[in-house]
Amino acid sequence: MKRLGKNLFNTGMKFKVMGVHKKLGAPIFVELLDLKELGRLSCALERVPMLVFSFPSKVGLRLAVHVDTYFNSPVFYYASSDKSGHFLEYRNSAGLEEVRISNTPSFIIYTPIVSVHKLSKDFEQNEGRKLEKIPSIQVADLVSLAKVAAYRMLFEESPLPIFAYRVDGEWVAGVFTRLDEFDETSLFFYCWLDKEPSGRFIRYSTNSSELSYTDRLEEHGYVYLKVIKLKASHPMVSL
Repeated sequence: MKRLGKNLFNTGMKFKVMGVHKKLGAPIFVELLDLKELGRLSCALERVPMLVFSFPSKVGLRLAVHVDTYFNSPVFYYASSDKSGHFLEYRNSAGLEEVRISNTPSFIIYTPIVSVHKLSKDFEQNEGRKLEKIPSIQVADLVSLAKVAAYRMLFEESPLPIFAYRVDGEWVAGVFTRLDEFDETSLFFYCWLDKEPSGRFIRYSTNSSELSYTDRLEEHGYVYLKVIKLKASHPMVSL
């Protein structure tokens, strides 16, 4: 059990398994609902904020973070933006959330934006390719899912993000994690929700399993898990 989630979100662009270097394939881009979701994903509750990349695309600018590696392909979560800058700033104060792009940061939490000029041909995105689906495991309820998301905090690591999106009109929430640190891909633990998440975070008690949605992070004695909404169904998951 110690390995659950311990090595999730390997940010290296090359990796080595059993002494063999593997070449990464074309990146996969998963669209978030908006820029606030990107700010929460990259900065909120992170010990070190995730580096943001600015990718030019045919439909405009994409601000993205590298979150996982899927069958040798890096997975980026992104939000569309009409402008870029040097920094992405994030603030949550008394339940009010602010995310903005700036050239001179003034918020306490911020992360650099790296502007990508060009990708090599063997690293370009293939929009039409068919993706092999990640295995999924349905858990009983949101409390069970919170246990998976919060588990790696026992090893002084950041909690896993909970991704939420619609499938055929119903809301689902899920977490990507690995059962073994040597696995090349993740499992998707998920549960169905009665309605759209009513808060940006989940407040969870590891002692009593008490759970509720919230926008505030000030109360002590709880574990906080960030909820990240996607614009559409996750392309790597089939439920």
